[in-house]
Amino acid sequence: MTFSDETLLAYLEGTLDEAQSRAIEAAVEDDVELERRLMALDPFAPVVRQVFETLPTAAPKVDLPEPVARNTNGGFLRLLAVASGVGVAAVALTFWATRPAELGWAQQAAIYQSLYVPETIVSLDSSEASLDKQFAMAEAALGRSLNRETLDSLPGLELKRAQVLSFKGKPLVQVVFADEQGQPFAFCVIRRGPNAPKAEVKQAILSGLATATWAQDGYGYMLLGSSPQTDLSSELDVLTRTFAG
Repeated sequence: MTFSDETLLAYLEGTLDEAQSRAIEAAVEDDVELERRLMALDPFAPVVRQVFETLPTAAPKVDLPEPVARNTNGGFLRLLAVASGVGVAAVALTFWATRPAELGWAQQAAIYQSLYVPETIVSLDSSEASLDKQFAMAEAALGRSLNRETLDSLPGLELKRAQVLSFKGKPLVQVVFADEQGQPFAFCVIRRGPNAPKAEVKQAILSGLATATWAQDGYGYMLLGSSPQTDLSSELDVLTRTFAG
């Protein structure tokens, strides 16, 4: 059975139903590649990996209270299952003590985009009919135009797909491009709400990708290159003028 990245992300966030979650857990047991994809999508996986590297040979004795039944995030349960043979109590305590702050939409989008390779986008259906349908769905979800004519004419980029995602119940659209070398580019737009603060352009390296983010009039925007060295200046100049409000 094949699982999309969206399905795996939903599993890690604990939003899949029980049958789908069990199907993924059963598949992971016999599929090393699926396990790798799942761990790559989970932002907390590096923390657990670091815990394993620093865990003492003899796990310290820990007095724990009686267990209480409660709902727990699916991704965390999966990570604990992986850790079960090496002192679960010590790993769990260290994990929660060093758990990073919750990731925002831009960090999550960068993690997702960092998995893309040229082979990911080469076979996408980029026909006019397909793009028409994708952009209609994306603009309906966002409640605003995506200025497709501008996106389609960005220098050196070929428009490949517009995909509707979601972050904490807010519509998030990922527009995918291929550059002249076939490397993946992306432009993301999220509807944050009318009271969301404005933010000036900020460039950073996220998940190994050059990125630029800004926000205005209730929407957040993000441009992502294919590597840390990607020069975003020409595309950023067009997009910040086009999506200024």
